[in-house]
Amino acid sequence: MAGSSRIQNILQPGIIKELIIANILGHTLIPEKALPDAKDEKGNFYEYLSSINRKNVETNKGSSFQVDRVTKDNLNRIKRNSAFYFAFFKDHPTIEEIYKVETKDVLEEAIRQLNSCKNNIAHVNFLTKWVKSTGHRVYTN
Repeated sequence: MAGSSRIQNILQPGIIKELIIANILGHTLIPEKALPDAKDEKGNFYEYLSSINRKNVETNKGSSFQVDRVTKDNLNRIKRNSAFYFAFFKDHPTIEEIYKVETKDVLEEAIRQLNSCKNNIAHVNFLTKWVKSTGHRVYTN
């Protein structure tokens, strides 16, 4: 099982899913909210995004991932990571697949969305089609 720091708040939003992802990828979980989600044995940092894969709906099928409260001044939240992992969950405890997307691609998309946003702060969204066409699958269940 992947290593992890002591989890101070097991009820922290997303922490259980991050623990599941880290275990699959062999990463060490970093449970502090302001830091990257995990690191590997070489010390590279990673961000995990997860979403339930909506299949039995008429509209808005697939998944939507989000990095919230992004500004041009805090893009280091993206740049500090070696890569991003997007986990598609079947239900809350079950991962269907994980895609790895390079940081440069996530940064480019974040900047594109920021530039078209009317506000100085944005919630950057990544849809299923973008993730699957930009990244590559590293895990399937």
